[in-house]
Amino acid sequence: MDFLKYILTITFSFCLVSYAVESNNFNLNKIQYVCPPCPHVSDILTTKRYEHDGQCLVCGMNLIELNDQSMVSNAKGEDISLAAINLHVGSGNFNFITTKGINIAIFYYKPKAFGPGSKILLVIPGAGRGAWEYRDYWRENAEKYNVLILSPSYSEKDYDYAAYHLGGILSGLTFTNFTTKTHQGRVNKYFIDDDDLLKGEAVKAAGWLFNDFDRIFDLAVKATHSNMKTYDLFGHSAGGQIISRMAIFKPASKAHRMIAANAGSYTLPITDVNFPLGLKNTEFSENAFKQVYSTKLTILVGELDNDQETKGTLLHTPQLDKQGLGRLSRAKTFFSVAKKEAQLLNVKFNWQVNIAKDIGHEAKAMSDVAAKLLYDDTEI
Repeated sequence: MDFLKYILTITFSFCLVSYAVESNNFNLNKIQYVCPPCPHVSDILTTKRYEHDGQCLVCGMNLIELNDQSMVSNAKGEDISLAAINLHVGSGNFNFITTKGINIAIFYYKPKAFGPGSKILLVIPGAGRGAWEYRDYWRENAEKYNVLILSPSYSEKDYDYAAYHLGGILSGLTFTNFTTKTHQGRVNKYFIDDDDLLKGEAVKAAGWLFNDFDRIFDLAVKATHSNMKTYDLFGHSAGGQIISRMAIFKPASKAHRMIAANAGSYTLPITDVNFPLGLKNTEFSENAFKQVYSTKLTILVGELDNDQETKGTLLHTPQLDKQGLGRLSRAKTFFSVAKKEAQLLNVKFNWQVNIAKDIGHEAKAMSDVAAKLLYDDTEI
């Protein structure tokens, strides 16, 4: 009888660890858990919540933490309830209202030694939008370098290719008549004629995605009583595209150092080519060029992220392929064109290009390289 009781106790304990126990009555001071976005979860803020970590009972994915907090800002950047934000040590998230008026989650990691003088880094995810994964890629380095990590989760439902990859500079971009190439059953290349890219209208600067980043930083500063006046930025793949475009379209921000890693395409700083490959037909002001090249932007690309790379998804059009057939060649083209344009304008050029040896399209490995560039006593 005692043996049976022992077996039942062990079994019950194992179930609590391995699977989440759903509940509708929560202690608001405790962390709750939800399934990440997947085919049955479109919004983590409204999906079922659980008392324990473990695996989702529906799809089997590992659950992520979710703090039950009220909205903390509105689209004008005004705080509604700063008291609702409690950035505890370790992993967590808080709610944020974007410039578009959409409620998203900001996933964070706060190191044990974090204090008023600790640095703050915004990490912009790739096309998969897995902000919790990108946050976790930085956890070890967050502790090592004592950096607060903030990673915004923009859903594909609310932020399409134009709203995310292109920074919201266009109202939309529709792909028609395209073909694909697959690798191991997964689409990794899209091929489309330039004329089959149906572009939306130019969006006013106030509606660009980049406007969220300073506000996210300001919110975290207030919630943590930080003394920091600036923050750093890292983005990989689609996130790298966003940051490379932010350096051009919004050079006047609180971002101190920006790293655009393994971006799939770039907007070249030239005014005679239409967006998204150039600046024509956008709200870009040519008066901003001097400030553009003074930003501390590093174009970081993996040595193996070339035209033979099969990871990630790469867009090909005849015009875009003039930048190169892989991310490595496209990064070199972007940097070369920008440097030439800065020389023609006779302005200071602060951009850098850094090629990471023996690395391909790998978010974690590139995050580690970026951490060393930013915080390993190396000023970039």
